[in-house]
Amino acid sequence: MKRGFSSFHPLVCFFYYIGTMSVLMLAKQPLFLLTAMLILLVLNGVQDSGRGLRQWWLGLVLIFAGCLFIYPFANHRGTHILFYFHGNPIMLESIFQGGITALAWTSLLLLFLSYNVIITPEKFLFLFAGVLPRWALLTMITLRFVPLLRRRIVEIESVQASKGTSARRGSLYHRAKAGLLIVQILLTWSLEEAVQTADSMKARGYGLGRRSRYIPYTFKKKDSVFLMISLLLLALSLYGCWLGDLVMAVQPILETPLLHGREWLFYVFALGLVGLPLGIEGREVLLWHFYKPEK
Repeated sequence: MKRGFSSFHPLVCFFYYIGTMSVLMLAKQPLFLLTAMLILLVLNGVQDSGRGLRQWWLGLVLIFAGCLFIYPFANHRGTHILFYFHGNPIMLESIFQGGITALAWTSLLLLFLSYNVIITPEKFLFLFAGVLPRWALLTMITLRFVPLLRRRIVEIESVQASKGTSARRGSLYHRAKAGLLIVQILLTWSLEEAVQTADSMKARGYGLGRRSRYIPYTFKKKDSVFLMISLLLLALSLYGCWLGDLVMAVQPILETPLLHGREWLFYVFALGLVGLPLGIEGREVLLWHFYKPEK
């Protein structure tokens, strides 16, 4: 049984991810981005018990570290010189820009990890199959091939290793030869399955006329409430970005990363949008642990 944020209508969930992605891309305030990243970390840990984080933690760390440390060595614009490295000045402005970029990219990747948990292939097809059926099917087939090919490579490597052929041991020539053999088997396997899938779709009459479909999702009262709240918070957050209250100026004058005045108000609105699913998940956890049925 679905519970928490995954129990909401797919259109509502999809709108949340699009709106939050827009705010994370437009907001350039490091305090907000840091807090949003922490919220998304907790959200991913709650939604799938941290499986996605354990799988992608190295990539997240590399992207964060790459943006944070490479940017200051590539951009030397600014007025606040911290030190020189091989004759090149390291600017305080570049460090702030690198930190903002690192926080934004990491937050976006964490948001996509949560998206993959909530927006399943069935929900994606439900949203777009009626409007763009061929595009939706092609997109799902393309996304399906990434994990599918990874699993097949592991299976092929296991079979070839049992026959004494491995792309991980031996000389460079033997490893390259074994690797090409694995790729050849993988491509042959995938092409054969593609032909079988095309024949099956043709036999079932795909594309001959307007197809009917079962609609498993209904728009409920909680979906309407969530959509209205998220619309309001999104509008206020985008307005804060437009006013510059969620944007830290770096050039030509370096602003302080601390918030003041009405910036705190838009900070709360934007975090409210990011943390909406976490509030729903937390409510479900509390109900699960403390609910006592009447005797």
